Amino acid sequence: MSISTLFPELAGAELSRLRERLQGLGERPPQVLLLEGGTEARRLALAHWWACRLKCPEASAPCCACTVCRQVASGEHLDVLAYDGRISNKDDEENPGLVRAFNMERVRELKSLLRDAPHGPGCRVVLLSGLTLARDEAANALLKSLEEPLPSTRFVLLCAQREQLLPTLVSRSLCLTLPWPDCAARDPESRPWEEALGEFLRSGRGLFERTSARNALDAALAGRILLACQKSLGRVLAGREDVDEPLDMALAALDVPSRALCGRWLAEAQEALTFAVGPARILEALAARLFVLRHGGI
Repeated sequence: MSISTLFPELAGAELSRLRERLQGLGERPPQVLLLEGGTEARRLALAHWWACRLKCPEASAPCCACTVCRQVASGEHLDVLAYDGRISNKDDEENPGLVRAFNMERVRELKSLLRDAPHGPGCRVVLLSGLTLARDEAANALLKSLEEPLPSTRFVLLCAQREQLLPTLVSRSLCLTLPWPDCAARDPESRPWEEALGEFLRSGRGLFERTSARNALDAALAGRILLACQKSLGRVLAGREDVDEPLDMALAALDVPSRALCGRWLAEAQEALTFAVGPARILEALAARLFVLRHGGI
């Protein structure tokens, strides 16, 4: 079985150099690895590949064929634990699955588990997604765990951008960035919304009439609009010459610190879509913040 079979998201030359880097790190694995960039599916696949690197009986690289690799890839290995801050406590209780909620109860269970040896050879791997900048009780408890050397445990943090995480978490991590999605590709369905948002950032007019229309916006479309915004910001950050659309030009007018803040707000808006918040309100709030930012109000 090849990597393209077990981890199809990682097939291709664009991720080969990153896999080589992780393969080398496997000799002396960092306590905390932070994977950012790319897509959520690719970040998760690479995190599982890294867990295979640490657990596979093959000493040099994951074989992607043994029972251990297959269990890790499917999320069913007892030494690979996954938590997601976007899972509500209610869903965690009513529909327990392979990925658990990141809350204080789970952190207590995890800290107790970390005192025991892993079930099999190699170390235990803990995958953490959906963490935020909020300094809640669970995040503070996690920080205390990361401050203490844990020779039998390695952590992997997954996020779109490191700015989404507490700086204290980032400072304890070795950060690797996956290739970003193609910034040139444009979504025809979200294109009118991009143009409306760009015009709103310039003039303060037009967008709210669209968002207030009945059934104009659902969560799926809002997600695609936010992705289009991230691509637009990516084009600006990359210094591309094809920054000629209204939204691109509006974001290009921001200074460097403001662009970083824009990236953080986009990540927060995407996270808000996973909760019971109306997509129109999310887009309106984001647009209002960016308008104030662009016109010197922050």
